[in-house]
Amino acid sequence: MLANTLRLARLSPANRSLAAIPQRTFSTLHQKSFPALVQEIKATNKDIHYLSPKDLHSLQKKQPPHVIDVRERHEVQTTGTIPGAIVLPRGILERDVSKFIKQSDPRDIVVYCAGGFRSVLAAESLVRLGYGVTEGEVEDKNKESPKVWSLDEGMDGWVKNGFQVEKDGKVSK
Repeated sequence: MLANTLRLARLSPANRSLAAIPQRTFSTLHQKSFPALVQEIKATNKDIHYLSPKDLHSLQKKQPPHVIDVRERHEVQTTGTIPGAIVLPRGILERDVSKFIKQSDPRDIVVYCAGGFRSVLAAESLVRLGYGVTEGEVEDKNKESPKVWSLDEGMDGWVKNGFQVEKDGKVSK
């Protein structure tokens, strides 16, 4: 007990409250696997929507959404992108998305990665930043507010379905 009190006394006031929390609390927080975290977000965050590659392909013909590729640059260079996608790797998405898309933009946003896991985290970040969220009453009751979507199966699913890919400025199947 005395050792713990001395340890707390040496910490800054801001860190004392964190250090006083039992260590088992921290270890419990770190025991979640990445797929489990993604499943938890899918189950609890109702502001994130999900669509298949076929649904995105159809949506692009009707109401083209903003499409954001959150894969790393080397992944994009290897496989290309969905045509017209904005490349914003996951590590800089929150910092740079406003350079490409304003929060007031009425178009939906679809984010994708290689297999559909990182895009769920990216979609959650966009919702937390205020994208796809309409403040107050919607003026036109018949008009839906923009949505944030995560592409199930990601780029792997897009390619598997035989849809066009843009690589080095050229579009091909």
